[in-house]
Amino acid sequence: MKNQNIINYSPSEFAFGFEACNSCYYDKKINGVELKVPFPGIFSKMDKLQKNFYHGKSSKLLSENLEDGEIVGDFNKMLKSEILYDLKDRPFTLSGKIDGYIKHKDSFTIVDFKTTKINESKVDAYATQLQTYALMMEKPKEGSLKLTPVKRLGIFCFEPSDIELENNNCNMVMETHWFDIPRDDKDLISYITKIQDVLYSKTKPKSSPTCGICNFKKIMK
Repeated sequence: MKNQNIINYSPSEFAFGFEACNSCYYDKKINGVELKVPFPGIFSKMDKLQKNFYHGKSSKLLSENLEDGEIVGDFNKMLKSEILYDLKDRPFTLSGKIDGYIKHKDSFTIVDFKTTKINESKVDAYATQLQTYALMMEKPKEGSLKLTPVKRLGIFCFEPSDIELENNNCNMVMETHWFDIPRDDKDLISYITKIQDVLYSKTKPKSSPTCGICNFKKIMK
């Protein structure tokens, strides 16, 4: 492994990185080779508006089933974990930014905003991201934000449903949905162990037949 004793993981990279193509993920984490696709600026703008709107408001705006609390949406610093270990005692770290969290009387809830429609059957694809945030914030590197205990995780989805005209301005109407994500640290560590099995292997994984990047590379050879 090239000058890399401890691998750092971002909570958002599992579902669309490792799961998408083990070969491309290996190149990114071990060889430092990555094809970056620009993220549309409109989504960053919407994300900022969502955080600002909900910051300081009641948790009940997200879901009536949530315990009373205050939403915090203005924490924009990078979060980092202490050194953690997988099931084979191999070290790793976590780092990333959260969309928001809720301060309850005796606990915290991690919130992730998604501007998309998520089918309930596909919510599990985002579980590792929320679980990683929770672990990272309960076991932070010294100087990073610590929240404990994190008792609840959830995705708050925004889906455009209509456009209303008011004073010659178009207002986008959003339907919102809250999805609870189960907290399962054991399952998360097991999942990261599987990822590290791939990355610590001396053999690069085979390309995924459904990976557009790998198929493009084959054409260009």
